[in-house]
Amino acid sequence: MAATNRPKGGSGVNIVFIVYKTGKGGAERVTVTLAEYLSRRGHQVGILCYKPDGAYPVYPGVKVLCLPDSGNFFLRHLKRWKAYCAYCKANRVQVTAALHRGYDYTWLYRKFFGGKLILSQRIDPKAEYRGRPWLYLQCRTFFSGADAVVFQTEEEKQYFPKGIQRKGFLIPNPVRQDLPAPHCGERRKVIVNFCRLESQKNLNLLIDAFSEVSKEEKAFELHIYGDGPEKKQLMERAAALPCSERIRIFPFAPDIHERIKDAFMFVSSSDYEGISNSMLEAMALGLPCICTDCPAGGARLVIRNGENGLLVPVENRKKLTEAMLRLIKNPEYAERLGTRAEKVRTAFSSEKICRKWELLMEQTVFGKKAAKKNRLPGEAKA
Repeated sequence: MAATNRPKGGSGVNIVFIVYKTGKGGAERVTVTLAEYLSRRGHQVGILCYKPDGAYPVYPGVKVLCLPDSGNFFLRHLKRWKAYCAYCKANRVQVTAALHRGYDYTWLYRKFFGGKLILSQRIDPKAEYRGRPWLYLQCRTFFSGADAVVFQTEEEKQYFPKGIQRKGFLIPNPVRQDLPAPHCGERRKVIVNFCRLESQKNLNLLIDAFSEVSKEEKAFELHIYGDGPEKKQLMERAAALPCSERIRIFPFAPDIHERIKDAFMFVSSSDYEGISNSMLEAMALGLPCICTDCPAGGARLVIRNGENGLLVPVENRKKLTEAMLRLIKNPEYAERLGTRAEKVRTAFSSEKICRKWELLMEQTVFGKKAAKKNRLPGEAKA
């Protein structure tokens, strides 16, 4: 990733990210991308994670520490609290950014020892806290005590009280910059999806819709890439269908983008999302994309229906089937959608999105004047 050098005299920040692991997840991938950018820009950056998963390689200038994961619930959290405090003191951490993990002890550290805290809402809060009022109250407490809260969409932000909204910042996910070039030429008759295999993704809907598509288009296959708790159930569901030999479920693949770049289309059937990384990456590859118009508005933020992709209602097999058949029967139209979709590479580039995070961190630590002092040559006001 290219990162412009800091302006002369600009102040660096000591930053630590808290994340579940360094692989196989949207928040994890964003964290690794941010850490590399900020390190290249001259900041001191560390990542504290719960699991030693190296699916996403971490930039050599970034420190990585795996937090304790042994003992019962209370002992485990106490060990993590002590390890986090020790790291912050030893490295003189100025700001912690917790992306959906570690809210409890990072909030406590800020309360008792100071330092700045940036928290982030990564998925639709209505779905995350539905039926779990205690979790919502807990999260609201943490957000209220943070210095800033990053949301991906306005819909996420509007869910919370005004006090939290006032400290809220809208920063979408970045498109990774190491993607292969968009495919030129004939596309394989394959419909793809790649994600964590969990109930949120509603892949049952995609499998059922493909079953309907397969009645008319017998040459097409459905390929799903990923791992997760729903994998066994999805494989059993697919095996019970007449088109079972044309539904294939593969494990997570590090070279996933090379595998799918010449697919006919990408389809996301999620019940809710923040901004889907797989959607952004598929669009950047130039794949014609169909996504459910799910809360919290991430797909709607990126896809202009009928221009650079198609949006369909959540949990609507008929509409999803119709959209898939529409692209199959109109390949020229599908190709136009894919060509326009490629523009997300620029609109959501890592450079642009990571810069927003950097300015937020500088403003949080040093005040608003820091954003002006550290502005890049030719950069507009933040």
